[in-house]
Amino acid sequence: MNDTPCFHCGLPITESHPPTLEVRGQQRPFCCPGCEAVCHAIVESGNEDYYHYRETPSRQVDTEHLPEWLKQLKLYDHPDIQRDFVTSNSDGKEASLILEEIRCAACLWLNERHLRQLDGVLDVDMDYTSQRVRVYWDPDKIQLSDILKAISDIGYIAHPYDPRHREKLSEDQKHRSIQRIIFAALFGMAVMNFSIATYFMGGADDNGHYPMWVNIGRWTSLFASGMVLAYPGQTFFRDAWRDLKNRQMGMDVPVALGLLVAWLGSFWSTWTQHGEVYFESIVMFVLFLLIARYTELRARITAATLLDQMAKVIPRTANRLHEGELQEVPVIELQPGDRIQILPGETMPVDSILQQGESSFDESLLTGESLPVSRGPGAFVASGAINGDQSVIAEVEKTSNASTLSQMNKMVDQGLRSRPHYVELADQIAGKFVAAILLIALATLTFWLWRDPNQALHNVIAVLIVTCPCALALAAPVAITLSAARLSSLNILPLRMSALESLATSDTLIFDKTGTLTEGYPTVKDVIPLGTDSEKECLRIAAILEQSSEHPFAKALRAASPKATGNLQQLRNHPGKGLEATYQGLSWKLGKPEFALDPAADTEALQQKLANIRAKGYSVLMLANTNGPQAIISLTDLPREGTSDFLKHLQTSSIQRQVILSGDHNDNVQRLASSLGITQAYGGLSPQDKLAWIQQQQDNGHRVIMIGDGINDAPTLAAADASISFADATHLAQANSDFVMLGSDFRHLAKAFELTQRTRRIILQNLAWAIGYNLLAIPLAAMGYIPPWGAAIGMSLSSFIVVINAMRLRTGHTSEISGGKSILQRN
Repeated sequence: MNDTPCFHCGLPITESHPPTLEVRGQQRPFCCPGCEAVCHAIVESGNEDYYHYRETPSRQVDTEHLPEWLKQLKLYDHPDIQRDFVTSNSDGKEASLILEEIRCAACLWLNERHLRQLDGVLDVDMDYTSQRVRVYWDPDKIQLSDILKAISDIGYIAHPYDPRHREKLSEDQKHRSIQRIIFAALFGMAVMNFSIATYFMGGADDNGHYPMWVNIGRWTSLFASGMVLAYPGQTFFRDAWRDLKNRQMGMDVPVALGLLVAWLGSFWSTWTQHGEVYFESIVMFVLFLLIARYTELRARITAATLLDQMAKVIPRTANRLHEGELQEVPVIELQPGDRIQILPGETMPVDSILQQGESSFDESLLTGESLPVSRGPGAFVASGAINGDQSVIAEVEKTSNASTLSQMNKMVDQGLRSRPHYVELADQIAGKFVAAILLIALATLTFWLWRDPNQALHNVIAVLIVTCPCALALAAPVAITLSAARLSSLNILPLRMSALESLATSDTLIFDKTGTLTEGYPTVKDVIPLGTDSEKECLRIAAILEQSSEHPFAKALRAASPKATGNLQQLRNHPGKGLEATYQGLSWKLGKPEFALDPAADTEALQQKLANIRAKGYSVLMLANTNGPQAIISLTDLPREGTSDFLKHLQTSSIQRQVILSGDHNDNVQRLASSLGITQAYGGLSPQDKLAWIQQQQDNGHRVIMIGDGINDAPTLAAADASISFADATHLAQANSDFVMLGSDFRHLAKAFELTQRTRRIILQNLAWAIGYNLLAIPLAAMGYIPPWGAAIGMSLSSFIVVINAMRLRTGHTSEISGGKSILQRN
């Protein structure tokens, strides 16, 4: 026993390696993970001074005078603590928690069922890979502390989800798992040495008796295998007992039953010196199962870590300016209106508006663009952007939970709540699988007691051990989580992973035109001088004329000549035509050629130039003054970056049809389609026309993907089998989409298509293997063709294969399509 008391509750510490946490500059020990989690919540919420208040000169905890909210689980009901992990809406509250002691999908099912029975709990959503639970409750009926206590009552531990804390818990789990594996291997070697010797030299005499050295070896193996069951194997028995107490058939029930039957049967054979023993099968099974579960643990940690990348980017603290002094405060304390300082190399903690200083910011995590962007006073900078050049002062616009990066993280979390239908079916089968195993084991015992009692124990043990519900439970979750993380790394947020199946199997891809295939805003293509001024000067004058306009063409001109300023006189705007003003003593016009041109200056040669430019699909502005026409300015809506590469990639994919459906003029649509090599394109369509076209294709058996960005695209996005929009799309378009692209580079989407197809293949491979293995192995074990040691190898190998196959998604091959930097590349 450790003489040091628990830092939080003061009780004695019984573990030799207790959990620790740095508090007030020192590593503090705790008696259990629960106390550690409570302390972590206090520190993370900025209430670390609680421990200073508690540490009176007598160093005793004055519980009578401490507020009630600082007492254990009731602490989590306090609003200050909940700010970091609880969100509120009109229906109630939502919290993201991490569950400990989860061993299989049945554990999650038990927790979910238990919580749903609580009055006031509105909904529960659980993820096996990250072991997260999202709880929605009515605070008028139930408190968060009541929910945590309910989880504790059935033998599990829950506390607020924090990526950094999850990593620490994961490392502790890995450390304990390795200890158990080493222990099982060391004691197992003694058993295996004896087993090998017995195989080559042992055996009973004619009277069924064994030599002295065999009996001594059996007793030694009995002790060694008992030690293996007592320490590394205890987790199976503890979890099985917990499942049985909760009337739940978890996956450890047949494991524990098989081990117990094998050990008791071997004990009886050793005691009576008659019959077979299964000590080598016991230690092999425990060792292999521990290794398989360690592999599974590492896979889950890897998947969860990839998903947590965005959450970990946000710093824990920020430098807040208060009365002229800098104060380091928790990010969750920042409120709109606060002023913060961001040094070079630091990450913007919350959405803010720059007040002082100018610097470049790396926004690749948010937009996928690899080049830094310059931001000055008055500019908006989103959370997650990294300051590159110099110190700046910014005013907080949104709290931590409401900022861009937090919202992106929540979108990914929500996307994982919906999964393909065959994954849901696999979960349902896995939930009933254990009961089926026990029935098969009982049937096997009954048959062999009638047919050959000597084979009964042997075959029942093999059936209990060989079955692998874990493989079925693992077949999809790890792959789904890794796929979601990889999509995020490609700057594509999965809002609904249930659409993964449709995205991977669709044969028709539909584009909107403006804002989808094109950037959605005009840019200056060319300036043709017609007078004495240069291109640059003509562009400068045009930008000055448009300096107060919000028309898209005006913004394009100002972007092309950002430093253009000047004083205008007699400015008049002619809607739908253009504008005129006096500048430097001359009367200027800018707009449609028929508006800007004096009829006397309108020559046939000039009209031919205009016709040639328009034939290329460009928009045309004429700049003219008192002396006549001065310049033709052509503008175009450029295709999005990587569009051509993306369309070339589709030629070798399962998506054989690419179609443009647009409300733009049909001539413009056909020109863009021709330049991109798209053979089917329809212009002048209303939203109803687009919807009818998609529904007709679906009625004809096609599976359709829709990519759009505008309000008018919302009905078609909702109707498509899978849909994609952009980060700069309208809110309505995003709400009806399954995936959102953060950047504008279509090459990322090409990689995403490949990834979803690989994910689907791997999930189906895993399901086929898990089902096929059990369908083949169970009958063979029941008929006596698989010995218990072979069953141990088969069961462990089955889980191992499923996990390793899913892990291929972590870095799997995609086509060499160049693109912007992703979050994984940046971190």
